[in-house]
Amino acid sequence: MYNAVFWTLGMHIYVNSPYFLKLEELWTNWPQKEMDGLTKGYVLAQLAYWTQQLLVVNLEERRHDYWQMIAHHVATISLIATAYANHHTRVSNLIFILMDIIELIFPLAKCLKYLGFTTICDVIFGIFMVTWLVTRHVFYLMVCWSVYRDSPRHMPTSCYDGPADNLQGPLPVPEGRSYFLEPFRNPNGIVCMTEGIRIGFLAYLLVLQAIMIPWSAAIVRVAIKVLRGENAEDVRSDDEEEEELEEEEKTEFENAQGIEEEVGVEVIDFDAWKRRSGVKQQHAGRSSGATSRDSDGPKGLWHLHQFIEDNYKLITRVRALRDAKQSFV
Repeated sequence: MYNAVFWTLGMHIYVNSPYFLKLEELWTNWPQKEMDGLTKGYVLAQLAYWTQQLLVVNLEERRHDYWQMIAHHVATISLIATAYANHHTRVSNLIFILMDIIELIFPLAKCLKYLGFTTICDVIFGIFMVTWLVTRHVFYLMVCWSVYRDSPRHMPTSCYDGPADNLQGPLPVPEGRSYFLEPFRNPNGIVCMTEGIRIGFLAYLLVLQAIMIPWSAAIVRVAIKVLRGENAEDVRSDDEEEEELEEEEKTEFENAQGIEEEVGVEVIDFDAWKRRSGVKQQHAGRSSGATSRDSDGPKGLWHLHQFIEDNYKLITRVRALRDAKQSFV
């Protein structure tokens, strides 16, 4: 729901902006120290969303790409906060809509899979794969190229000071490095664009690109499975299910092994026990009088017999699991 609302909102802002389908316009009229309330709320909501995602990934069951997710979220939060403080909300808006469209398609594919609509799920997954590759490895890299090529022409090394209605500049870059933090401390203070800041932004964007490459490889692997006639599966979910199944089998084995050790089952001949039990049951059936439970032997032995009979199938399975485990080792 969040992604549906905010991707639509982001597209509304983008379509009605001067930089719609014009990469060079991302860098003109900088710095835009004053923005409308809708854009400001949109960017801050995105910052809040990715901040809580960093918390969520530590509350949920860890996936095999946990550290990859952590790196992605930290880089994303850093980029959003820095871009907002330095008044680069135009490029932020474009990157948001490129990234968020995936979050509309992928959940739909998973819902269809869980509902059993495997054919339409495979079709939606194909759309998802094409959208992922185009938006994150073509359009996204076009934005990175614009940072490198276009931004120096429209944003030369310079600084600006003051509020939007009394903006002073371009000014020379001050001595030292304190101007790096000034936009975070004072929104109406000095803000600069230097070659170091430009390279820093580009480096963060390329780090995100590198983080997305392993995910893209996993998507291609799933696509190959679909082309072979198999169903589309989330490889991360597969790993989780296998780990859960192994954990359940391990727990069951350990619990049953405790039962086996408790009753000393290694020294019991189950076949002989069952044969003797069968003879006793037949003898009891021919007998004219009712016999008490204690008539087959001491009371403690009868309870042991009942206990073993109740757990016979479980112990048999434990032995099979143990034999399989030993064979595997």
